[in-house]
Amino acid sequence: MRFLFKKRKHQYYLLVSVSLIILFFIGYRLITQKITSEAEGLMEVVVEQYAKEKKSILQFDFNEYNKFIVDAQKIIENINSSNERELRNRLLFNSELAFSEENIDASFVYFFNEGQIVDSYFLGEKNIEVEVLQKVEKLQDVNQVTDAVILLEGKPYYQEIIKYQLQDDSYVVFGYNINLLKYWNYFSQKYSGRGGYVILTTEEGVCMLHPEISYIGRYEASFFDKISSSQIVGRLSKQKNNNTEEIKVAVTSEYLNLEVMRYYDVIQIGNSNLILITSFPLNIFIKESVNNIKEYLLWMSLLALLTFMLILGFSRSQLRSQHLKALQYEKERKRLAISNEQYQQKNARLQLSQLRKKLNPHFLFNTLNSLHVLIGLDKTMSQQFVLKLSEVYRYLLKERDANKATVKEELYFLEQYFFLQKIRFNNSINLDIVNKADEKSLFKKIPFLALETLVENAIKHNEITKKTPLFIKVLIEEDQIVVSNNYNPRKNKKETGYGIGLSYLKDFYAFYRVTTFKTEVFEESFKCYLPLLSK
Repeated sequence: MRFLFKKRKHQYYLLVSVSLIILFFIGYRLITQKITSEAEGLMEVVVEQYAKEKKSILQFDFNEYNKFIVDAQKIIENINSSNERELRNRLLFNSELAFSEENIDASFVYFFNEGQIVDSYFLGEKNIEVEVLQKVEKLQDVNQVTDAVILLEGKPYYQEIIKYQLQDDSYVVFGYNINLLKYWNYFSQKYSGRGGYVILTTEEGVCMLHPEISYIGRYEASFFDKISSSQIVGRLSKQKNNNTEEIKVAVTSEYLNLEVMRYYDVIQIGNSNLILITSFPLNIFIKESVNNIKEYLLWMSLLALLTFMLILGFSRSQLRSQHLKALQYEKERKRLAISNEQYQQKNARLQLSQLRKKLNPHFLFNTLNSLHVLIGLDKTMSQQFVLKLSEVYRYLLKERDANKATVKEELYFLEQYFFLQKIRFNNSINLDIVNKADEKSLFKKIPFLALETLVENAIKHNEITKKTPLFIKVLIEEDQIVVSNNYNPRKNKKETGYGIGLSYLKDFYAFYRVTTFKTEVFEESFKCYLPLLSK
């Protein structure tokens, strides 16, 4: 009887085990189908997000380049042609700013009168100047931006030009050339992505960016063998109004010789359209990723089944040991969760502090009050005020490596910032910038916002009235900048000193082991010495 009882008991456990295995494979089949479907949908979302990220990066970069054309147009429209000297100086300065961009190889300004060049300014490689001038002379469109992909000395460039007719019927031409090979090298290294690749073309289909650089600068019909570039621009312009889905087409890649899914989108740069093509290999990126998920799921499921079968054979003491280990693990997990939450709170406070330093609410409040008063008095000046304010915040929000900026960048930003303060205080504050250094010194580095910090401190901590105006002087020397102001501390509140801003500058130079930074009050003047860094 005992034998029969044990036999039936073993048969019962065998039947339970077989039933569990059958249920496992049924459940695995159902779950795999569901997870596969979800994974394919998730991978498509990842692909679409990748395409949107690339679009955002390219749109930002090329619009940053296009702002030089926009600024040139504003300069020409706002300055009367009779003031020829100011017009030339402003356009030349804008051209120098454009040429300072890493990927712009040439920038130029030409003045024409009765079809002849009367003045020219060219920055860049001299061996391409003749070819650039030939293309400029053939330019027919007036008062509008012309862009094209051109070849100069065998190198592909994206050229933007504006030819503008002045009031005396003469013409001025402003433009620049972006080296597409340089830009692609920068873009592919900084924004490399897994699984897909990016192509950028003009509206006419001429290739601007491609992982195979031999395509750059020429038209490739295979990019548009399923849908033309004009259809893409037309359909996507309607989609922006109707919120329909993006254009995607399955084709054979001319680059990989594999089946890929192409996502087409349009990037608007000024009044021009560029076509972005993001391609993903279907078998390699999407299907292989889903197969990997299936394989991982199978191994995890088999491991879970094996673990479950082993647990059935464990003794109560072993189950108790596992239970105690599970409790210990849960306790440790909770401890780590609390520790992680504390870290996130500290990190959030740090980020908030940094954001508050960048966006000074007190400064914004004062500038908006000044703008409110200015709008009713001088419309033209108020428009300039808004442009300067936007330049200030664009500079503040721009990310900086190691919190450093060139002297040239800081001086340009200081001019925008001081313009806003000048509107607020009128003739009660004065700024004098004296440059006794050569051109190389302007490209040396100082702490980001160093000049603005010192000017803001001077305004904050000194009496400023018509009787006691504030005079600030910025003296640029070969190895340092000396910022000074007349020292007249405010009497209506306790003197807080030059604290937070100077601590930032002091800590910055201490990090780079520079010992020549110092401040002093000498002969009723406050002075700060900013050493220039070569890198």
